[in-house]
Amino acid sequence: MKVILLEDVANVGKIGDAVEVKNGYARNFLIPRNLAVVASSRNLKAHQHQLQAIERKVAMVISDAQTMGEKLSGVTVTLTRKAGDTGRLFGSVTNMDVADALANDGITIDRKDVLLVDPIKELGDFDVSIKLPHEVSATIKVTVIGETEVDTGQEVQE
Repeated sequence: MKVILLEDVANVGKIGDAVEVKNGYARNFLIPRNLAVVASSRNLKAHQHQLQAIERKVAMVISDAQTMGEKLSGVTVTLTRKAGDTGRLFGSVTNMDVADALANDGITIDRKDVLLVDPIKELGDFDVSIKLPHEVSATIKVTVIGETEVDTGQEVQE
């Protein structure tokens, strides 16, 4: 069955695509969830008319993502954690910690969009990728310092 996608569907296509899918998949999943409509001649004409509006919407989302990427590219997040003498953390810094730190700076990012291969378990500077819509990504710098470094730094300043 040929359908027109109203939303992005993983492993099927992007919004506005006219794709061929199995009949049951279209009838039981895509159409009831308003993810697609049947590609009839009437819907195809309406689709061509709405395609311009969809293109404008996609262009706006891409420009917003690129703006957010530029905003994020210069961001440095500093996290303080307890660490041992060797620089190993008691615990770890996860994607949720990075997302919370960004939220404290006024930047709202979903924790699932923070791409950490493994949790950070050492002191130091790390580059962390942030996934944004339409395959736009940004890299932020995460600095993990130990609590003892903060205490010694305050004593020197006084």
